[in-house]
Amino acid sequence: MSIAGTVMLAGGMCTGASAWWWLRSLAARGAETLPARAAGEVTAAAPVELRTAVSVVTDSGQLALMWPALKLGSPQTGYPNIVAAAYTEFGMSVDVQMLGGQSLKDWNNDNTRDALAHYFGVPQVTVTSPDPAFVRLDLRVFDTLADTVVVPGPAGVVDLEAVPVGVTEDFDTWRVRVLYGHILIAGATGSGKGSVLWSIIAALGPAIKAGLVDLYLADPKGGAEFGKGEGRLFVRFTTDNATILEMLNEAVELMRERLARMRSAGLRKIVPSPDEPLILIIIDEAASLSSYATREEQQEFRRLTGLLLSQGRAAAVSVIAALQDPSKETMPNRQLFPVRIGLRLDEPTQSGMVHGQGARDRGARCDEISDQTPGVGYVGEDGTTEFVRVRAYFVSDDDIDAIVDAYSPAPQITGPVEDYSGFDPDDLGDESEDGPVAA
Repeated sequence: MSIAGTVMLAGGMCTGASAWWWLRSLAARGAETLPARAAGEVTAAAPVELRTAVSVVTDSGQLALMWPALKLGSPQTGYPNIVAAAYTEFGMSVDVQMLGGQSLKDWNNDNTRDALAHYFGVPQVTVTSPDPAFVRLDLRVFDTLADTVVVPGPAGVVDLEAVPVGVTEDFDTWRVRVLYGHILIAGATGSGKGSVLWSIIAALGPAIKAGLVDLYLADPKGGAEFGKGEGRLFVRFTTDNATILEMLNEAVELMRERLARMRSAGLRKIVPSPDEPLILIIIDEAASLSSYATREEQQEFRRLTGLLLSQGRAAAVSVIAALQDPSKETMPNRQLFPVRIGLRLDEPTQSGMVHGQGARDRGARCDEISDQTPGVGYVGEDGTTEFVRVRAYFVSDDDIDAIVDAYSPAPQITGPVEDYSGFDPDDLGDESEDGPVAA
């Protein structure tokens, strides 16, 4: 049950909208300016899991004890100022104006976050900075992404620049840009990389069927993950290093041909059509070529992917690469991926490898994702420093069979065709020039 629903069922004077108003009012004005009874009513109306937190937020006396205990304020320097507090689907958010001279690092470190969680009586507190001089404390008591979400049925129209892949922790649809973009997916074994990839493929299904998207699939695991689409859903399907490099080389040549035509025609980008579809190259376990192949194969892989990543977007040639180890050695061109998805990772330092320096302090704590929630991750995009916590749809083996059956393009007839223009349907072949044929 959501927090909002819990509040509305709490009963008493401060139910529903009034409880929200009281909580915000008390946080912003300070409990000393309101009757103690009001603060007590708000606390009593709060969900059980948040009553300790609400009692602290609405009581200036408790705050005056908490800030010095956490070394975030003192009678001499003053106290941080809580300017807003509101229930959320995952618990409660508290916006705080920092003291002069403080920075996000003073609030967003392991010791301070743990101390805040203990003081508020909640399992976890995450800290972000929505505006300069302010921090937002997210008090998390419910994991809104704990339950799997099955892949939805087919959509009538596919927006290639906003492909639905799953849900966000705020219950919005998680969408990724496939056309004119590249996507990097990093996650440990069992983290749900396959769920992300199959969710993308499922969402693209109608466009694949219509000839607007051609899928090139590299599956170095011998086809174990994507073999069901071989010869049907995928225009190209390769499983060994030599043929993967050959496929990438073909994609580079196609990209160059498109760029040349664009230059001649004065076009800035290709709009996918059946004549010039989006070429989507999916490379699963990319490290098999970037790190575990021969030196020559590694160099060629880096050259080809570098060309595709740096030049392919306008030509409607997109790359999605998935790997377990996001280090520079395994994905040297990772900075060329405008969309980066970090699923569960083994080491704290790996979050920064996916999302950049300081990513973990900014909220992308991929190493803390539970191994019981495959498909959960943090998404970062160029142009923003914030991360979105998401979960990919769950795609079962039966779902994969249905996707392949529903969206595989009709096979093209490439062999010679008999000429039946002279066929006479009334001629059953039972007569000859000399008369009836004997039975």
